Amino acid sequence: MRLRRRVRHNPSIPTASMADIAMLLLIFFLSTTFIRSEEAFDIRLPGVTEGERLHRENSVRVWLGPDGEVAVNDARIPLEGIGALLAAKLRENPRLVIALHADARAPFQSVARIFEQLKSARAPRVALAGTKRGAP
Repeated sequence: MRLRRRVRHNPSIPTASMADIAMLLLIFFLSTTFIRSEEAFDIRLPGVTEGERLHRENSVRVWLGPDGEVAVNDARIPLEGIGALLAAKLRENPRLVIALHADARAPFQSVARIFEQLKSARAPRVALAGTKRGAP
């Protein structure tokens, strides 16, 4: 009795056009996807209805203008110099309160950079000054 040899077929997937198909899918998804740009939030902080006044001899006023310019006690200084200046003033008077007056149109990134400078100066008392608004 003679046995027949079985012919084995190796199943295969043709991969010659696989790169073309992947490229077409990539182009399709890139052309149909809507990409929206992230914009900064327009944050309007509320005004102040009541609060306590600071004494001039125990306070330093830090002003932040609408274009990001900074002044300490009405003297314009670069933003990077705030930390060293306030650290020196805090060594002279440890009970010093730093009042930050920021314009409503000031970029929030500048406010965050000022807070980083205050942190480097180890300022224990920081007051956020606001504009007085009428009764609600």
